[in-house]
Amino acid sequence: MTGRPALKILFILLIAMTMPAAPAKAADVHWYSTLEEASAAATKVDKPMFMDFWADWCTACKVMEKDLYNDQAFITVADHFVLVRINFDKKTALARKYNIEALPTVVFTDSYGGELIRHRGFLDVKPFVALMKALPSDVTQFNTFSKVLVQDKNNLDALQNMAKHLHDASLFLASNEYYARTLQRNEAKSNSGTKESIMTEMALNSLSVKDGNGAAETLEKCLKEFPKSDRSAEWTLNLGRAYLFADRKDKAKKLLDAFILQHLGNAEAELASALLNST
Repeated sequence: MTGRPALKILFILLIAMTMPAAPAKAADVHWYSTLEEASAAATKVDKPMFMDFWADWCTACKVMEKDLYNDQAFITVADHFVLVRINFDKKTALARKYNIEALPTVVFTDSYGGELIRHRGFLDVKPFVALMKALPSDVTQFNTFSKVLVQDKNNLDALQNMAKHLHDASLFLASNEYYARTLQRNEAKSNSGTKESIMTEMALNSLSVKDGNGAAETLEKCLKEFPKSDRSAEWTLNLGRAYLFADRKDKAKKLLDAFILQHLGNAEAELASALLNST
C-alpha cells in the first residue's frame, strides 16, 4: 500500500508534463517604461524593440491598449520583441529624436534603437500582427552596425552596410534613411562612383514601395549630376516607371517616347515600349 501514493503522484506529474502549456496572457507581457532598460534587455538576446508612443489624451492609444495589446494574437507574436511604452508628453526629447508627429505611433527598431519601420495611426489586430510577423525576430546583423553607429554616428562603412542589410530584409524606407545619412558624409560626396551607386539604390528602394515621387526626385538628380554615366539608360527607364507610379502619365509618355527614338532597335527601346503599353 505504501507504494500507491507515490505511483499516484508520479502519474499526476507525467500528465502535467504532457499537457500543453497555457497560452500567454496579457499579464505575462512585459512592457518597459524606459528605452534604456528595454535596449539593455534587447541587446542581450539580439531582439528587436517595439516602441509604443502614447499619451493620456490619446483616445486611439487607449483603444489599442485595451483591444490590441490584450488580444491573444498580439500577445503570442509579442514574444519576439522587447516592448517599451513611451509617454509622449514626458519623453519629449525622445519623441523629437524619432520624429513623432502624431499619436498613436509605433516604431520597430533594432536592439540599439535604430529604426526599422514605423506605423502611425490605429490598425486592427490582424494587419498589425501581420506587420509584426513580417519583421525579423533576430536583429543580430543590424545590431553589428548599429553598435558602431552608437559610438560613431557618421561611420561610413557602418552606414552603408546597415543600408544594404535593410534593403536585403525588404525594409526599403529604412534603407533609404541610412543611404541618405551616408550621402551627407564628405567621403561619399566627393566620390562620384559611390554617390552614383548610393543614389541608384535609393531610387530602387523608392520604386520597391511604389514611391514614384521619391524615386523621380532621386533619378532626376542622377541624370542632371551625371549626364555621361553608363547608367543613364537605366535611370531614364526607371524615371519613366517612377512617373507612372506617381500618376504623371503625360510626363512618362514624353520621356519614354524620346527614349525609344534614341534607342530604336535596341532592347532598351522594347522595355520603354512595354512600360508605355502597361498604362
